Amino acid sequence: MNKMINSKTDHKNIGLVKNLWQLRQALDVFCLISVNANAINKTVGGGKKFFVFVQILCLDLIILYISKIFEKEKKKRGGYELNSIDGVLRAIENDGADVWDSEKIKEFVKKYGSGSDNCGLAAISAVVEVFTERHHEALSRFKTLRDKRIAHGESKFSAEYAPSYDEMEQLFDFGLDFYMLVSRAIVSVIPVNLNNDRKVKTSLKKLLKTLGCEEIKTEME
Repeated sequence: MNKMINSKTDHKNIGLVKNLWQLRQALDVFCLISVNANAINKTVGGGKKFFVFVQILCLDLIILYISKIFEKEKKKRGGYELNSIDGVLRAIENDGADVWDSEKIKEFVKKYGSGSDNCGLAAISAVVEVFTERHHEALSRFKTLRDKRIAHGESKFSAEYAPSYDEMEQLFDFGLDFYMLVSRAIVSVIPVNLNNDRKVKTSLKKLLKTLGCEEIKTEME
């Protein structure tokens, strides 16, 4: 049995996928309400306020969980540990993983590109650094929204300040790919594929049909 099973890396990676699950559901509900807004307004009448409220809550959850997933652990004394991508990377380093699936790591490096020829932790860290730098502006805006809009309720930071839905999906996809890589290449377990677990989206679609919405859209244009 791989010694990384039940290690801190394993537990943090499980914590990461729980955050990703919350993000996946919030993205799906936000998307369905957004693309079907006109149909909802026509069919539910006064009930449309409820869907607007849910949409706002989902955006706040998206902001919160993207911030959690990409937050860096504080290295100074007294800092707290996180179930984030950076937290998992630090756990891998501290646990001293000695089993690596180099082919899986090469696939990850090729997909996101980092210029690294290494097939260990350095290669994974390089990919994360390149990706987060590429999305630095969006991640910075999410952090600002979390701190200003969610934590302190500053009214000037409205929903319009959030990055595009497409960018939200890109950040989710990277987080999921990172989780799946760590599961397969380092911990040696079969990961959960959250793209196959969309029951909340399916349930909301059925509810909208019950309410009278027809030809329900499921994707952002």
